Amino acid sequence: MNSILLLVLLCIVANLAQALNEWPIIGIFTQPSSSTEGNCKGSCLYLAASYVKYIEAAGARVVPVNYYASHADIDSLLTKVNGFFFPGGGSSFPSSAQYLYDQIKLKNDAGVYMPLWGTCMGFQWLLIAQSKNTGILDPKSGQMDSYNYSIPLDFTSDAQSSRLFANAPQKIYDILSKENVTMNNHHYGIWTDHFQSTSSLSTFFKLLSTNKDRQGAEFVSTVEAFNYPIYGSQWHPEKNPYEWGKTAGVPNEAINHSPDAIAIATYTADFFVQQARMNGNKFSDYKEEDGALISNYAPSKTTGSFMETYFFSTSFTN
Repeated sequence: MNSILLLVLLCIVANLAQALNEWPIIGIFTQPSSSTEGNCKGSCLYLAASYVKYIEAAGARVVPVNYYASHADIDSLLTKVNGFFFPGGGSSFPSSAQYLYDQIKLKNDAGVYMPLWGTCMGFQWLLIAQSKNTGILDPKSGQMDSYNYSIPLDFTSDAQSSRLFANAPQKIYDILSKENVTMNNHHYGIWTDHFQSTSSLSTFFKLLSTNKDRQGAEFVSTVEAFNYPIYGSQWHPEKNPYEWGKTAGVPNEAINHSPDAIAIATYTADFFVQQARMNGNKFSDYKEEDGALISNYAPSKTTGSFMETYFFSTSFTN
């Protein structure tokens, strides 16, 4: 390699490094709760602290997004944060999520790199948003037998060439494909054949992995959009390091807490936050930024599925 070419390559690498945002902020959706724990009092919005810890451990900060956010609220956040996250849960698909999804696609079409991740319910929100069909989920009657269920991924032939897994160390790929490290906690999702026969989904999302529920029925477990930085996992990477609930000394959920399971959570969080670093948005001033962060709220110790939970007024604003 001649010295001129080497200099050009070094300049390109330097410019890319300078372009990365080292202060990324992720907007995570809240959802309704009827909890009487903490300061909820039976009617509020909530966000499991495990999602916050998961994102923060990868080097990003978190801004909570109101489930009932107006279009104007979403438009404002789209100019300030560097990525969005649809978490797990059990809430109906809100119009705010559909609007955000559509706007993220428009932003990316206009050359503004804006990533989005959906986990479990959030994964299902991606399917609903892309198909624009709230009835897209399976099964149409009954439920998938895939609750409280940790298993390996069944990778497709496209997985190793995907953005999500192409640069994964072989050890990560092996752990995911061989060990019970992906925790499923869902009664609904989408069957693989339904996904493949639905053009609005199969032409937009690359299928990276599938799984079978306890009855042997195959469902989609990991996807990424072909042409957008949009990613979805039906499984819960954040639970491996951050959810430890017990009742009378017995674990509430079948979560793998091994070093290999923690490595999977670290890998996926790092990947998504690195995607967010490619977005250059920022708040107009530090006071506005500071006032929007999750650090303005205190999590409450809670029982059940979450060790800690943030609770918010249904009318909170960023």
